[in-house]
Amino acid sequence: MVNIFKQKPFLFSWLVLMLLIGLHSTGSYYSLYWRFFWFDIVVHIVSGLWVGLIFLWLASVCGQINSMREYKVKSLLVALISAVLIGVVWELLENITQITFVKASGYGFNTALDILNDGLGGILACIYFLRRKKVLDTSVEVIHPFYSQTGLIKV
Repeated sequence: MVNIFKQKPFLFSWLVLMLLIGLHSTGSYYSLYWRFFWFDIVVHIVSGLWVGLIFLWLASVCGQINSMREYKVKSLLVALISAVLIGVVWELLENITQITFVKASGYGFNTALDILNDGLGGILACIYFLRRKKVLDTSVEVIHPFYSQTGLIKV
């Protein structure tokens, strides 16, 4: 039996997660979020990338992305919607835990920019996902980027 957690895309998502944790920890400890306006943008793009990668991996493993006609569209929708949705949940959690203040000037713009950057990260995840896809025979209807046609995982 092949272990799905040893797939290259899944392992790449772990590297992205480690980068995200490192950026967030460093940014919080050294107040980089408040020193550099662009730091928050980078963190949200990386977080959207990570969320998009995880949801694309799950969709692929569960067989939800399997039609060549719909492959690109489904991949984009999965990555973009998951990254934006998790970004919105994150913004709500920041608000509930009072990490951010709704009455602060620029709150609405900053929140919209954060969600936009989460979506951009999701798009980057889709680009990575589609580039990982290796189509051996375009006439075959069911092809996964991480699986061979026999259902075994490509390494």
